[in-house]
Amino acid sequence: MGMLLGVVACSANGTATPGSTRVAVVTTPGDSTDSSTDGSTDAPDSSISTDPISSDVIVSFPDDSSVAAWRNVNDTVMGGVSGSSSSWVSSGGRGAMEFTGDLSTENNGGFASTVSRVDAGLGLRASGARALGLRAFGDGRTYVLQLLAGPSGADRWISRFTPPAGDTGGAPADIELPLASFEPVNKFLEPVDPMAELDPAFISQIGIYVLDGQVGSFRLVVESISALR
Repeated sequence: MGMLLGVVACSANGTATPGSTRVAVVTTPGDSTDSSTDGSTDAPDSSISTDPISSDVIVSFPDDSSVAAWRNVNDTVMGGVSGSSSSWVSSGGRGAMEFTGDLSTENNGGFASTVSRVDAGLGLRASGARALGLRAFGDGRTYVLQLLAGPSGADRWISRFTPPAGDTGGAPADIELPLASFEPVNKFLEPVDPMAELDPAFISQIGIYVLDGQVGSFRLVVESISALR
């Protein structure tokens, strides 16, 4: 299958696999903040910093058309019943993408996703990054950021992250995902041996998944994805 979809093998207890993240809450004047809340059993360890992360924006959502460029791909393509949608919302006076839906493991399903269009400009903006940063808040669930990268345009890499739960009053946390935290996978998100190291200059598509047996209604708000150098 040529699209970013597949069935993921969960851990024995159906929970998320730990990843490597750092969360820095932006503390600009007038902002209120929320500490990281973890709703899964084996969520990634996160630390809180009061220093904002400097970054160069790779993806942002200034208006409806920026979200319209993303599409939802769910386990329904394989007989599952999960559903999701991606909508533009205002978050603290800034545009954001709201990824919502309901995850179910019925009929051998268990994933929902939203993916960007293929765009070589993503790699141009990400070139030289040591990590990717997300300004986002969620619902306590652990999500997966997937990169389509590599000279062939077919290499896939994933890293898990758990954003703070609940609306942070216009100050989404900056979540740092070091490039070293990304693992190579196939189109079913199963681990594989990489053909080469992850080079951010070759990123051509970005996807966000919810899976790992985290059934029920979900909500993730993403303001931006940035290159951290």
